[in-house]
Amino acid sequence: MTLYRCLLLAAALAAGAALAQQPQPPGKTTEQQARSYVASAFMTGAAPLILSEDANVSPALRQRLGLAPDANSRAVYQAIVTLTGGKAVQVRRASPEEVTMAQAPSAPEKPVFAIEAGDTTLIVQYDLERDNIAFVGQPGVTAVAAPVTAPAAPERVPDPPPAPPVAAAPPVAAAEPAPKPAAPVLQTVEPQVPRAAKPSPPPAPVAAAVRPAPPAPQPQQRTEPRLRPNGECAIKPVMSDQDLVNCGATAR
Repeated sequence: MTLYRCLLLAAALAAGAALAQQPQPPGKTTEQQARSYVASAFMTGAAPLILSEDANVSPALRQRLGLAPDANSRAVYQAIVTLTGGKAVQVRRASPEEVTMAQAPSAPEKPVFAIEAGDTTLIVQYDLERDNIAFVGQPGVTAVAAPVTAPAAPERVPDPPPAPPVAAAPPVAAAEPAPKPAAPVLQTVEPQVPRAAKPSPPPAPVAAAVRPAPPAPQPQQRTEPRLRPNGECAIKPVMSDQDLVNCGATAR
């Protein structure tokens, strides 16, 4: 297996060298330049534009990084940098097995690289025309759904023990007939002489109703004529009612 992988690596390097020697259109990024850009971007963590805005992230890597379904390219880049930042990053041509396991899209014009940083290996597909990464995945890992556990079989409840037999009630004796009523005994009552009733006492005389005495006549009050002003107002040490009325007072 080691010899096979060495042969594949040698073939990939030879193919990369051949592609690098081919003439490139002016302004187009070469595969060798793309490797350098990828290594620098994930080593420094300061090049979020290396990822295309519509870069495709494999479900396995998205699950490992804990990314939300609507995470943008910058969030994906920062999550990947947490795995590669501060480590020695090596970029090589990905093997066909790694490309297949990472489920990279089939695009012969877009080279696929393997990024190795410590014990982490990532697979990226580089778009030379747009000069950014169009796909990023992880080889050898598939998204695993949460295991579905079958519900436990219901436990069998033992049947309740049979109820003890109910003892039969003792037979009820027949009711005895009620005794017949005895024949009435006739008694002879002798007539008695009625006694004279005592006369009832005469009713007590009713006292005559006492009439209230008529109210005593009250003396009539004498009405004096009302005083009216009859002269000029003169202030005196002792003023009569007429003097007060002359000065504007009201007579009582």
